[in-house]
Amino acid sequence: MSKLLLGTAILAIAVGAAWFGGETWLSNRVGAMVGDNPQIAASEVSPLRNPARVGLRMRDVEYGDAENGFSAPGMEVYAPLTAPNTLTVDLPNVMALRVGATPFDLTLAEGVAQASFAPTHGLAIRSAGLTARELSLGGAQMLGAADLAARQVHRGSAAPAGSATAYNIDISVQDIALAGLADRLQIAGPVQAWLSAVPDRRVLEGAAPPPSLTGIQTHGVEFKLGRMQARLLGRVEADANGFASGEAAFYTDDAQGFIDAAVTAGLIPENGALLARALIHNMAGTSLPGDAEEPAAEDLASTSAEVAEEAAEATEIFTDEAVSLPRAEPGQIRLPLILKDGEMRLGPVPLGPAPRLLG
Repeated sequence: MSKLLLGTAILAIAVGAAWFGGETWLSNRVGAMVGDNPQIAASEVSPLRNPARVGLRMRDVEYGDAENGFSAPGMEVYAPLTAPNTLTVDLPNVMALRVGATPFDLTLAEGVAQASFAPTHGLAIRSAGLTARELSLGGAQMLGAADLAARQVHRGSAAPAGSATAYNIDISVQDIALAGLADRLQIAGPVQAWLSAVPDRRVLEGAAPPPSLTGIQTHGVEFKLGRMQARLLGRVEADANGFASGEAAFYTDDAQGFIDAAVTAGLIPENGALLARALIHNMAGTSLPGDAEEPAAEDLASTSAEVAEEAAEATEIFTDEAVSLPRAEPGQIRLPLILKDGEMRLGPVPLGPAPRLLG
């Protein structure tokens, strides 16, 4: 028994020494990385000294540049002993966000970010997630809850040109505040995204720029605003100039209500509102490039069922097929969102410039 106790004590001392030394080495390594990376700065990087996890405590954190980034009084970065390749960051409750050189106070009731790495593949990010609760910006509550979970998958045969990897993303954002609207917006559904490069060690160390989106598609993201519901399907990829290009469509039986809400929230300009309302009932028959012949009435139910089935499967597997846009079901309106030549339109209504994906 005495030999067993002695052996256990020696093992405990060895594990403790390895943990203590590992955190010291890690803090020194991260401190050096912070010093070499112009994108991030911290006044102090110290070992966490928590027996349940290996990690660091960073104080006075600055990320980004004067135009875009954030500042935080401190944050903890750690990996549980049971999952050493999964990095967790406890986000501080108060941060200062910079967007276009304009500062905003960002507050959270709770915030956690996680990422799992592949040690044998250059620390490539295999999965990542973000959880936030009661987010406020500049003193105004922006959303009640957000849960994002991304998982690396095979890029598939439907990958846009220039894609190096792909991720399946499950999105759930609740109680989004929109200007001028009493009701809160809910968004949930699966998305597939392709990137120009694999986010790995070189990106984390600042030796390579973050990858850009080369394309994105969804088989069905649900939007709810009060009693109104809509479903978004579509695919967008970068054109030759790096701008988003493609087609998507909102399917809803309350198009007028969503148009009115979008105008109130400032998402559709007033000068386009009258045109949108006047043409809204014609949008159900608006043709998009690649539209097939109008299906027979008896086929519409099966088409709807197939789309719903695809949306459910998209949360489990990555599709090799580009998303296609079916005709609207009876009683529904299809609102086409068209991105082309650097411009974005809702049917014939101009919404503004298309977002840039590359460059």
